[in-house]
Amino acid sequence: MMTFEQGFEQVMAHAAVTSRHELVPLDDALGRIAASTQYSVIDVPGYDNSAMDGYAVRSNEVALDSSYCVSQRIAAGEAPQALAERSIARIFTGAMVPSGADAIILQEDAVVDFNSDSHAKNKSDLNVRFTELPRAGQHIRLSGQDIKKGAVVVEQGRRLTSGDIGLLASVGIAELSCYVPVKVAFFSTGDELKNPGETLLAGQIYNSNRYFLAARIKELGAIPVDLGCCPDTEAATREYLISASEQADCIVTTGGMSVGEEDYVRQQVESLGSILFWKLAIKPGKPVAFGDIKGTPFFGLPGNPVSSFVTFHLLMRPWLLKTMGYADSRAVDLSTSSLGAVAAKATFDWHNRGKRLDFLRGLATINSVGEITVDLYQNQSSGVLSSIAQCNVLIPVQPNHQWQAGDACQVIALSALGEISIIS
Repeated sequence: MMTFEQGFEQVMAHAAVTSRHELVPLDDALGRIAASTQYSVIDVPGYDNSAMDGYAVRSNEVALDSSYCVSQRIAAGEAPQALAERSIARIFTGAMVPSGADAIILQEDAVVDFNSDSHAKNKSDLNVRFTELPRAGQHIRLSGQDIKKGAVVVEQGRRLTSGDIGLLASVGIAELSCYVPVKVAFFSTGDELKNPGETLLAGQIYNSNRYFLAARIKELGAIPVDLGCCPDTEAATREYLISASEQADCIVTTGGMSVGEEDYVRQQVESLGSILFWKLAIKPGKPVAFGDIKGTPFFGLPGNPVSSFVTFHLLMRPWLLKTMGYADSRAVDLSTSSLGAVAAKATFDWHNRGKRLDFLRGLATINSVGEITVDLYQNQSSGVLSSIAQCNVLIPVQPNHQWQAGDACQVIALSALGEISIIS
């Protein structure tokens, strides 16, 4: 039986970044993965502008005992004239700083005197005194201060966030090349499975795997192709597998990988393609398989809901992300030494007396001195799906290894993209 590390290496060796990409409008790019690096063709901001409402001045001309004539009023979007000597300009936030000005004095630090014949405020009939002396450069946002022309805006392989969308818009990019999402065909096996909303008869259970798979695949940015539940027959299993291989870039099944008389998935996969492994020395999730059907990659996950979730997270999730071009190594590089884990401190005693690598479910938090600590979920049974919903990490424990409360351990984030969401 393969170790987890050996199985993981087999899976990732067959994860090749897709060559398919397409132009995607910015409005539809959230969650997509950039297929090329995006550069700015402009400076942002494109001109020196005022960070505040106030007055544009030459800092070396301002004295507290003098008053100054307002020579122009500059609103955002207007092109100003050069600042006349011994004058100032009324300016508003975001407006272009006139040539000759090198500072903005806040309107709160100004005293405005209106001429007796004034009929309109904020025009060139104002005299202004200041209660604070300016510093050269104050309250001016310089051209290119945020982004320089030619700077990288989004790197190839980045999964686009709302912040990225705003950044791309700020440099005028209306569309960009993104990798085409992978299509994942999946189905469950087991005549005992019913869908939520249906009435359960004796010996039947609700099919949680079908819904978690669809949600997780979407969460990763791939496209789920839901084939439903396959009847427990040899012919039906073969038909479903062939159909899946024809519709998608990847196939996932849950259940049917054991050696029972009604577990047909393994034999049909071997008949239609090949299996590189069908057991790993891990707990939960030993009966997990990886291979291909007519050249289409195949993952056979256990039918047990917790085992299915854990094996998907540890094996299929990194494969999918890498295949779709995601470049963040924290999510796709579960190295043999660290399993992509983050250091933490255990709050519990544990001894793995078995021969398999344990993946315990736990809750990582930050204690009063800023350390990441991890509590063990009380019930580690592979049938307790609530543990997945209530925990945020997996805790890998090597065979014949033990620790006590206070010892160092490692944790693997259960989030889709591998980020640790720590509760303080």
